[in-house]
Amino acid sequence: MKTALIGSMAATILMLLSGVSHVATMDDKASQAVLAAMGRTSTWGHPDEFGEFAGMSYYASGNYAKAMEYFTLGARYADKLSQLSIGLMYLHGEGVARDPVAAYAWLALAAERKYPRFVATRDDVWKGLDHDQRQQAIALYGQLSGEYGDAVAKMRMERALRQARTEMTGSLVGYGDPAVSSLTAAQLSASSPALAAAWGASASPACGAHSIDGAPITGCGRLYVPWRWDPQQYFRIRDAAWTGTVTVGEVEKSDGSTH
Repeated sequence: MKTALIGSMAATILMLLSGVSHVATMDDKASQAVLAAMGRTSTWGHPDEFGEFAGMSYYASGNYAKAMEYFTLGARYADKLSQLSIGLMYLHGEGVARDPVAAYAWLALAAERKYPRFVATRDDVWKGLDHDQRQQAIALYGQLSGEYGDAVAKMRMERALRQARTEMTGSLVGYGDPAVSSLTAAQLSASSPALAAAWGASASPACGAHSIDGAPITGCGRLYVPWRWDPQQYFRIRDAAWTGTVTVGEVEKSDGSTH
């Protein structure tokens, strides 16, 4: 049985992204390795990942307001980990007042694709709500679904992928947020040490370096691997990280063409 993820965000990022089962802090080696891998992963054309990765970086620095801002961006583009993160921040009162009703609504969105641990987390929070809170949570979930549910958020993400594919000019940092992607390494370090640490001073990390979910590393010739730009394949492969039921197969052996 898959256990719920009702611990802190630090525990969640470790358990979900690095496979570590013990509760740790954002300063330990496993957490830093995850953040570094996020920093090596190009998010150009992928606002879901940009919101998720920037949110994690800000969370690690203790800037919960910024973390919430970027997780919300990721959530608008159907990123389920961003939605889970928002729910856990409401659950634990990190940067916001503790609100189990809002926590459940966001966790219900995160569990929309039936990832086992996400479903277990949603259900555990539901058990702690009284009758009135459950009614409020259901109503809030309905409201949030109109903006962040897959029915609309996936379409938004599909448009972003198709638009980026028409440009294919590449980017060294981020999705195009003027507060992040237009900065030089020196400017980024001065304006946001947390993001600078995550993205690093070098624009082109080693090609053999680890990245999140096996995503292409900027400068290594795999930015245009087809599965990253085809909405159907992209969602299937991203979902596989949480379900373990889909493999990329021959897609990983692509010659790097854009068709």
